[in-house]
Amino acid sequence: MSIAPPRHAGPTQRAAEAPQGRPRRRRSLGAKLVSGFGEILITLGVLGLLFVVWELWWTGIEAESDRQESLEDFYANTPELPVIEDDDAQDGPNPQDFEVCYTLDDGTEIGCAPLMRGATGPEDIMGVAYAPRLGESWAAPIRHGVGAEQIDRGGVGHYSVTQWPDEPGNFAMAGHRNTNASMLGNQDDLQTGDHIYVVSNDGMYVYQVRERHVVLPTQTEVLSPVPNQPGEQAEVGVLTFTTCHPMYSNRERLIHHAEIVDFVPLGGEAPAELAHHDRIAELFWVSERGA
Repeated sequence: MSIAPPRHAGPTQRAAEAPQGRPRRRRSLGAKLVSGFGEILITLGVLGLLFVVWELWWTGIEAESDRQESLEDFYANTPELPVIEDDDAQDGPNPQDFEVCYTLDDGTEIGCAPLMRGATGPEDIMGVAYAPRLGESWAAPIRHGVGAEQIDRGGVGHYSVTQWPDEPGNFAMAGHRNTNASMLGNQDDLQTGDHIYVVSNDGMYVYQVRERHVVLPTQTEVLSPVPNQPGEQAEVGVLTFTTCHPMYSNRERLIHHAEIVDFVPLGGEAPAELAHHDRIAELFWVSERGA
């Protein structure tokens, strides 16, 4: 049975006898450590998210700007086609003479690429790759080498240990799939029979997709002169695209091989599926129907 304070107790006495608030408990060292660690994880998570945004978005903006500048520089330095004085001849293509480096089994002559072979400096653009299946405006500047200074700039890089378009063998290139403008982000859309075009100041090399497969990064035989057959002597030209696989991972490599099927000399007729590219007309004849 509780005892009530006497009715005549003064204010001071009643205050002293009134229930006090629950005393504040001090946090243990362990609790403080857990709380601090949690805050660190949250901060790291935010920083990680910002890094992903930078990696996927901002590098793409920078690389796309570099890609556009590289295309402008390449076409600003292309050879001028001779003026045709015969008015009647202006209604059709005017293919220029070219040196033949080798001939396909069907008799198609593949032109030499001395200007392309000479464009191996750090700021040089060897040519431009076009793959209509990858997008209507898809055009990838090609640089010599596959380091960051080549493929981080909105284009593709040529494996320097592989061959050139004007010889039998493997003209192999690498590009990013998820960052730096993601030039090969849609590479998996390529289908057998699709065309890939390599435009240089020597002419246009035309390839047709033949094969797609996925390999481990250690399976470098895909870069052999005859892909996947190390030691074999090449008899025909092949173009190879390589990029990371699957999306957002570098665990494997996505590979497409395309075989050379034609060569278009400067002034020759551009394929209809490239006619909408404005700069193509600076090196080739473009029909009004194709455009």
